[in-house]
Amino acid sequence: MTNSYQGFAQLYDALTFDVDYKNIASFIHEILQKHGIKSGLVLDLACGTGTLTLELAKKGYEMLGADLSEDMLSVARQKEGAEGILFLNQSMDDFELYGTVDAIVCVLDSINYLTEPEALLKTFRLCANYLNPGGILLFDVNSEYKFSSVLGNQTYTYETDEIFYNWENEYDPESRLCDLYLTFFCLEESGLYRRVDEVHTQRAYADSELKDALEKAGLTLVAIYDGYTQNAPNSESQRIVYEVKKL
Repeated sequence: MTNSYQGFAQLYDALTFDVDYKNIASFIHEILQKHGIKSGLVLDLACGTGTLTLELAKKGYEMLGADLSEDMLSVARQKEGAEGILFLNQSMDDFELYGTVDAIVCVLDSINYLTEPEALLKTFRLCANYLNPGGILLFDVNSEYKFSSVLGNQTYTYETDEIFYNWENEYDPESRLCDLYLTFFCLEESGLYRRVDEVHTQRAYADSELKDALEKAGLTLVAIYDGYTQNAPNSESQRIVYEVKKL
């Protein structure tokens, strides 16, 4: 894992304005309640700027947040309601907690940033280690379909008066790695625009690979969803959510 989001942590929330964090939090809350987890300690793994962390805290959970980017965590710690949340500067495949938790959530394709299968397995084993018996792991991934048919070798742009960005993707179906080249121009107080360049890499994981890693980690798959809905995934699902339990 390399430290991503160093250059545009301050822009992240503006660029993810279309993410329905309240809906994601409600979905997670519903799943956890189904398993009898109505309160307790929950880890938001790869928490970013902590928006979901705070939404889950509003649901009554005692939250922890962990992320590889200290810049992202700095933004999270400044948000209203973050005072009682412990944010840890740790990576998904090397996190360490002081004790066990009732649930772990990892959203917005963070798992796809684990580009080596060994790192994926290590992450799942750490989740199993820190989950209480009966604890729940909820994570999502960008699907193979999304990488090959939606993101693959496409260019996207976004523009407001304050921000312009250009996002280019290069997807290799053989390695199943997708390189994301991001260039931002951000309006400064001086009236000039500051340029920020980022390169990210994600891996497309087959459903069979994820299931195999979960089994090796000692975790049990409960259900799979088409995004944050109660629908089963289909061949054109772009985001797939996994509901996993530690027995």
